[in-house]
Amino acid sequence: MNYLLSALFALSFSVVAVEDIQFEKEWIKVGHLELEVELALTTEQRARGLMYRDKVENGMLFIYDEERILSFWMLNTKVPLDIAYIKADWTIEPIQFLYPYDKKGKKSQGPAIGALEMPQGWFKAQGLAAGTKIIRCGKKCD
Repeated sequence: MNYLLSALFALSFSVVAVEDIQFEKEWIKVGHLELEVELALTTEQRARGLMYRDKVENGMLFIYDEERILSFWMLNTKVPLDIAYIKADWTIEPIQFLYPYDKKGKKSQGPAIGALEMPQGWFKAQGLAAGTKIIRCGKKCD
């Protein structure tokens, strides 16, 4: 009985934790396009990312304090995504595909300061590729 109560408590805590993390939004320019994305700035936000969502509309920008080799996986992520790792000069590496629930990580080609995750096929549909510049605008792009 104690085991069952412990399991129920852990489950209820994890459900609350799924809903508990909030993401701010910010406007960015990706090449010629302006869009509003969610920001993943904290360790908790970056760990959660786009998990548990049924759809992704405007994507998520992950930002780190310093350059490093990054690797993203798709644990608990239901939708296929594109990922563009961002170099220190805020240009993107070649786009990589991420598939739902794939636990095998996809690494950046070199040190990266962040990543932009978008619905799969978005970069190609917009004509964006490696070398495209990302600019953080804040509340609105000029």
